[in-house]
Amino acid sequence: MSTSTFRLHYIAKTAAGVPRDLVNTFISAKLHPIRPTVLIYNCTWVCDAKCTMCSNWKWGNRKEDLTLEQLEPVMDSPFWGAVENLNISGGEPTTRLDLPQMVEMFHRRLPRLRKIGINTTGLTPARAIPMLTKIVKFCADKDLLLSIRVSLDGIGDVHNQVRAVKNGFDKASKTIDAMQALAKEHEHFQFGIASTIFATNMEDAENILAWARTKGLDVVFNMLRFTDAMLHNKELQEKIGFRAREEEFMRTFFIDRVKEESVLSGQSFMYLHYADMIANGYHRTMPCPFQSQGLLLNPNGDLHYCENSQKIGNVLDASAESLYYAAENLRHRQHIKDEVCPTCLSPCQVNVGAMKQFVPYARFLKRAYAVKRDPARHIDTLPQPVGQ
Repeated sequence: MSTSTFRLHYIAKTAAGVPRDLVNTFISAKLHPIRPTVLIYNCTWVCDAKCTMCSNWKWGNRKEDLTLEQLEPVMDSPFWGAVENLNISGGEPTTRLDLPQMVEMFHRRLPRLRKIGINTTGLTPARAIPMLTKIVKFCADKDLLLSIRVSLDGIGDVHNQVRAVKNGFDKASKTIDAMQALAKEHEHFQFGIASTIFATNMEDAENILAWARTKGLDVVFNMLRFTDAMLHNKELQEKIGFRAREEEFMRTFFIDRVKEESVLSGQSFMYLHYADMIANGYHRTMPCPFQSQGLLLNPNGDLHYCENSQKIGNVLDASAESLYYAAENLRHRQHIKDEVCPTCLSPCQVNVGAMKQFVPYARFLKRAYAVKRDPARHIDTLPQPVGQ
C-alpha cells in the first residue's frame, strides 16, 4: 500500500478523536491528570545486534522479561482504556517468540487502539518474516493500522559496522524485501526503513536515501539521542555526541527532507523539529504527548512517564494506575516537564502530540509551507521554544 493511502487512513482515525483530544487537552492542563493515550513497550532488551550508538543489548536478560502471563493481568484494567497508539520496541522484539500473541493481547486489552508500530533490526529474517507476517494478517483482520520499520543505518559495510553484525545489510535486506511485498497486499499495513544518523554513518545518509528511493521504500531519519531509560547510552554521549560540523550537515539534510515531504506527514513534522533544535541551541519547539498522556514500560515491568523520567515504580509491585497518579510521581513528571522537556530531542510520537494539539499543529503547517517554498529562510521562521 502507498504511504499516502496509509496516512489518509491514519488521519481519518485521528480526526474521529479530535473532540475528545480537545477535551483531554483542556482537562490535563486545567483540571487533573488524564489516562495515557500513548504507550511505548520495550518488550525485551535482548538483541541480535551490538550497535555502536545503543547499549540495550548489554542489558538483555530473558529471565527478567515480563512473560505474557505476567503482562496480561497488568493490562487488564480500565486504566489502559484510552491508549490509542502503541509502539513495541526493544532490544529486538522478534526475539520474543510470543510477539504475535502479545499483539493479540494488546488488541484485546486496549479498546481504543488505532495504530501499532513495531521497530525491528530485521537481522534474523528466518525468524522475523513469518512472525511479522502473522502480525500483519492479524491486524488486517481487525482493521488495525500497523507500521513496521526495519532499522538500516548505512548501505553495505557501513550498516554492518554500525550494527556490529557480519553480513547485517544482506540479512536486513531479506526482511525488507519480504515486508515490502507484504505491504502491497494490505492497505492497513505501512512498511519502511528507519535510520539513526550520527558521526559514524552521517556521510552515508544520502546513500541510504538514494537506495530507499530506488526500491520505492519509505524512509525515516532520526537524530541520535542519549537516554538510559530507552537506549542505555548516556555513557556514550561524550564519545559520539554531536559536533558543529555534524550539526550543520544534519540541519541542512533535514531541511532538504522537509522540502520533499508532504507537510501532512509525521516525518515532515519531525524533520522541521530536528532542524529547529539544531538551529536554536536545542530548545524544543514541538509538543509531546508524554508530558500529559504517555507512558513507557520496560521489559522487567519498570514504568516511566517517558524516556527521560526516573522509574516511577514496577507494575509487578503496584498497579500502573496507582503509580501513574501517585502524587510524588506527578510532581516528578512536572519537574521533567519544567527542566528536561525544554531541551529534549526525542521524536517519540511527536506527530501524535501535534495532532492532539490543534493550534501547534496549525502553526507547524504554516511554517512547513514557508520553509518548503524558501528553505534559506528556515532560521527566520523559528518559533519560540515550548514554555516561553
